[in-house]
Amino acid sequence: MKAWAIGLAFSLVVGHIITWLFVKCLRRWLRAPEPQPRLSPGSRGIPAWLTGVVERSFFTVLVGLQVAGVPTAMMAWLAVKLATNWNHPDWQKTRDLRTYAFSALLGGLVSMLFAFIGGFVCAGRLSLDF
Repeated sequence: MKAWAIGLAFSLVVGHIITWLFVKCLRRWLRAPEPQPRLSPGSRGIPAWLTGVVERSFFTVLVGLQVAGVPTAMMAWLAVKLATNWNHPDWQKTRDLRTYAFSALLGGLVSMLFAFIGGFVCAGRLSLDF
């Protein structure tokens, strides 16, 4: 039980902080402005942090339970996230949106890395005793 608590905490808390810092620093280095919301007035989007928590939780548990094919599922998930916005008309017009989307993809890879490591801790294949 201790391994699961440490693995999930590492994946969710440390993974969130490091992923957030990575994406923020990368976008600052790329000089990518924050995109304007594409939502209709009065509607809300899904916050990026919530998506990250759900995906890291889900994949950490799968890796911790040693389910076969999880790395492939992780990459497929990232492809689906990228594909949902791929044909957006603004992508062809604005380099900033492509830069923003690519930085989000790299952030997703970092997030998946923390889910993978956290899952290894949960499974007892890696120790992060403090």
